[in-house]
Amino acid sequence: MKGSKYGYIIGLIIGVPLFAFAINHFFFKGNNATDTQVNIYLKNSNVKTFTVNKWIDDGYEQYVVALQRGANSAALHWFTFYDNNIKKYFNLYTFSYLENNQQGSQRVSFLGYVEDKTVFTGYVNQNQLRNPKYGTKENPVPIWPKDLLQYNGKINDKIELEAKTFHVNSQTNNMFIQQYLSRFMPKDEYKKMFNK
Repeated sequence: MKGSKYGYIIGLIIGVPLFAFAINHFFFKGNNATDTQVNIYLKNSNVKTFTVNKWIDDGYEQYVVALQRGANSAALHWFTFYDNNIKKYFNLYTFSYLENNQQGSQRVSFLGYVEDKTVFTGYVNQNQLRNPKYGTKENPVPIWPKDLLQYNGKINDKIELEAKTFHVNSQTNNMFIQQYLSRFMPKDEYKKMFNK
């Protein structure tokens, strides 16, 4: 009786974490982008300013980040628009449930209400911007949020809360891009971009 009790405890202590590690390694790895690749992606990105009056489309994809304690899932959200200056379609990407303070959910919530002149800055990877496969309605160029300058025609102190919520610091931005490269960038493009 004692042996089976100890076997059960050892199984819980060693077996369950080992099982979770194996599942994460084989099923949730994706492209497995490194910090170096995230830095390469960002180094090839410029900050651009965009003006939107209304989104053409929006949506999200929920996914399992990893088997772990606490929250296991997150969601990639996108807001699609057409830029008349660059003549391409873009997706403003952001994640929810990755930030501990739920800021991602708040960001997504107020972005859903854009219905007038809204101006923001975001990071755009130049390889994707120049790639002819990107920029169509079916495959927009990704943008990563930086700062909100005007929201539904309001500026300065009238958008203080929205601007603070929209802002993505560099550490969080790196996490977003790492998730995108690992989970959402097509494998062939990932290999080509990073010479793998």
